[in-house]
Amino acid sequence: MLVASILFDTIPRHVYLHILLRIPSLYFSRVTRIFEDARLSLPAIKRMAQASAEQWESNYSSPFTFIQQPMATNEAPLPRSLLSFRASWESFVDSLMREWKTLNVISVLICRAILTLLQIDAASHPITRTTALFSLICALMSLLYGCMYIVRFGTMRKMHKASSFATEAQNSAASIWWNVWVLLAMPAIWLSWSIITFFASIMSFIWLSGSSQDLAGVVLSPRAALGPRIGLTFVFSLGLVYLVLIVREFHRY
Repeated sequence: MLVASILFDTIPRHVYLHILLRIPSLYFSRVTRIFEDARLSLPAIKRMAQASAEQWESNYSSPFTFIQQPMATNEAPLPRSLLSFRASWESFVDSLMREWKTLNVISVLICRAILTLLQIDAASHPITRTTALFSLICALMSLLYGCMYIVRFGTMRKMHKASSFATEAQNSAASIWWNVWVLLAMPAIWLSWSIITFFASIMSFIWLSGSSQDLAGVVLSPRAALGPRIGLTFVFSLGLVYLVLIVREFHRY
């Protein structure tokens, strides 16, 4: 039973995390650190989700100054820990927006570099071309995800949505295959793979062209070309699957 658990559960989990380059764990640690610093308990998280906008505005003046003002209603003032958490959460969302904008710029630059590489006759070797197309697909997916995140995450500053992240952070039974941390890491994961395969394409271009002994105009047979085509189609389809999951997750939040 233990061997089966290792073979069919533990090993696939670790392989999947390594395929994702363990980037989701970075986002998990960042979000968890925010909640740990705020020392939010489960009742505090529920209160944060149920607090009205008037309560937040009446207690909150700036990210660095907290002034308790008289309440216009009979609602109790929010504790200082929640007010401090709001400042940290808004700062975290702003940092995510800046990161995704930077990733989008890098994705655009990589796309232009790949398109330039594909126009070179000496870069027509199957290895160079396949890795370049792989990199192009990953860069386009990262760009697509990043644009969606920039548009949608502007609304994530609201505290009832932050409470959803807090609940997810304390949920030890969350699926490792798809969760909010994988969601946050998607642009960085796809861009990282784009950079890795772009480097591979550059190295193949260096070693497979420019010499009199290098084969010029290498063309694969239909059967041999089927492998790269299936692989690239699988990567593109995987990107679309993640896109559907991302859209579904945005609807949930």
